Amino acid sequence: MKGKRTSIYRNSLMDTRLKDYESRYGGLSSAITVIVDRYAELMAIERRELRKLFSQEEVNIMLNNALSTIYEPAGIVAGAVLADTEDEIESQFEFFEVDRDVLLAKLRGLNVGQQFALVDWLEELRARAD
Repeated sequence: MKGKRTSIYRNSLMDTRLKDYESRYGGLSSAITVIVDRYAELMAIERRELRKLFSQEEVNIMLNNALSTIYEPAGIVAGAVLADTEDEIESQFEFFEVDRDVLLAKLRGLNVGQQFALVDWLEELRARAD
């Protein structure tokens, strides 16, 4: 598959993460293509489940928290939305008309892939809001 040629700047984190994939997939471009394709597919699958699980009001309160959260490095993503939501003051739950215990139970029940997909979804919604 041919694509347009561009430059990509490698940093130490990227080098560390891609080292094994480059040799496995025959170069940097192929490795990035495989990884991004798999990540996008995983996010799409998990998001479909999340859209069924969370009400719009629940998404709104989580998005409100996400407006001031940076979800980097990747090691902090698992549990990040749960932690933000646990720290939220009760008046926010009342404002958004969300049952705190129900939302926290849903967040505790997410697997790691769903937690990453939730952050990905909230970041997309945040980008649209800007």
